[in-house]
Amino acid sequence: MSEETAVSTGTDAAAPLTATEEALAEIWRGLFGITEVGVDDDFFEIGGNSLSAIKLLARTEERFGAEVLEPETLYEDARLGSLARAVDEALAQAPSQ
Repeated sequence: MSEETAVSTGTDAAAPLTATEEALAEIWRGLFGITEVGVDDDFFEIGGNSLSAIKLLARTEERFGAEVLEPETLYEDARLGSLARAVDEALAQAPSQ
């Protein structure tokens, strides 16, 4: 199995670095009841399904106050680091209030 397709358990994965990565990691820890999440962990490979995806999207919206994570984005690349970048990009493009 190549490193790219290996399922990360979070124990050897790179820890979240940015505030957005840490916020999403906190949401994931709550959803899955796990203690460690790495930036390369994949939402679906660590136990996510369509129901937990809905919960993730709702909690992300609650945390960031806007619809910053589209379902399509989650299904295209469900790694924590990629989702955090998508959230940051959406926040940067959001109109100022």
